[in-house]
Amino acid sequence: MDIRTLAFIATLAAIVQAITLTSLWMVSRQGAGTVFWAAGGVCAAIGFVLLGFRGAIPDVMSIIIANTFIGASYALYWLGIEFYTKRKPNILAAAAIISTVALLFTYYCEVAPDIAARVIVISVALAIMSFGSFRALWFQRKGQRSAPESVVAITFAAHGIFHCFRAIYTWLVEQEIANFMNASTVHMFAFLDVILFLLLTAVGFTAMIIIALNTSLRAEAKAKDRLFTVLAHDLRTPFQGLAGLSLLAQQDLVAGNQAQALGNIRQLHSSTSETLRFLDDLLIWGRTLFDAGKAEKTEIDIDDLIETTIKVSRPLLETKSINVAYSPQKLVGFGIAPHAQMICRNLLVNAIKYSNPRSTISVSSSAIGNKIHIRVVDRGAGVSDQMIADFANNNAPFNSAEGTSGELGSGVGLTLCRDLCWEDDEHIWLEHNPDGGVIAVFTIAAKRVENPVTQQKMPADISDEHLLIKN
Repeated sequence: MDIRTLAFIATLAAIVQAITLTSLWMVSRQGAGTVFWAAGGVCAAIGFVLLGFRGAIPDVMSIIIANTFIGASYALYWLGIEFYTKRKPNILAAAAIISTVALLFTYYCEVAPDIAARVIVISVALAIMSFGSFRALWFQRKGQRSAPESVVAITFAAHGIFHCFRAIYTWLVEQEIANFMNASTVHMFAFLDVILFLLLTAVGFTAMIIIALNTSLRAEAKAKDRLFTVLAHDLRTPFQGLAGLSLLAQQDLVAGNQAQALGNIRQLHSSTSETLRFLDDLLIWGRTLFDAGKAEKTEIDIDDLIETTIKVSRPLLETKSINVAYSPQKLVGFGIAPHAQMICRNLLVNAIKYSNPRSTISVSSSAIGNKIHIRVVDRGAGVSDQMIADFANNNAPFNSAEGTSGELGSGVGLTLCRDLCWEDDEHIWLEHNPDGGVIAVFTIAAKRVENPVTQQKMPADISDEHLLIKN
């Protein structure tokens, strides 16, 4: 098989890749890097078509522009992979490489014609961008690589190694490569390499997006189920408190106790307003579940977070005559606010559920290392070792018991807290309270600490046992 035949096959492979990647971009979701890959496929196809007309069209188009387009295709593959792996795309580096290729090809084609130099330039440029693509895909920040990701990464690595060899070979045997069409050995392997590269990347990118899309759909289905679960679980508890207050107000009116009834009605109004705010938070959180990207992290006033949570839970506290002790620490965290609100609310409601009437719940916040620890401590029924172990296992179901006043316990609230902490790269765990009851702790990244006195060194046991939730 001669060079011209291989060049024709490479051109067809480039066109097939362009059609495949363009179709993939049209049917895939935004934010996956497919627009870069589609543009790269089109650039590669244009470049190889122009190469195929060498001799029939001016060298400016068949050499300079053609190779610039081919180089641009690799740059776009690289940028697409970085976008796909949630890295910051190296747009300036890619642009610098392509500009250098265009300038050097112009020089070695128009000013000082040198075929060997042009081969070295394009080979070095393609090798650099191929290794950049390999690095971005192979050394991802999180999670394990899928099989298609590994195949594409290895394809780029092998392609980069070949172009390194091609550049070195060209530099060592410059005279043999002077005549492009007669230097059959090195160019035959070059075209075979590019044919395999184009076909493997087309199939690999397609498989990567299919897997990513499938994962995204599964996550959305899970998020939808969780949203309805939260609406059913977290809204029921505040309305129980509202129902209790309205019943007390009715009984006071019947008994002629106008002052007490008025007090209960005012508390009912306040609680209703806070419950409405809670519903708004839930709806906002629900919208974040279905956004294209993850909800953004913002500064969180820890004192305001805890005090608002206590205020929302006031009807439940009044029902069981439970006090909450909290001392403001002027700490500021950095996280997803709706998630932090929901976790804090669930832990406090859970503490109320398992606390004995007329007892006290302690809530505290402290800066430990680069995390803020929020602790909710009750002195109620407590939990078993098995329940603590189940809660620490992110894949295990968690079922809770009835509360001290017969409240239903499904474990949905704590399971939700566990999942949200996992998604936000935070920690959550349960401990036995030596005085009886449970200590529930969750973390928020520390943004700024205004009260250095509260900073402590993280206990050794926390990083080993209590952070099991992260493993």
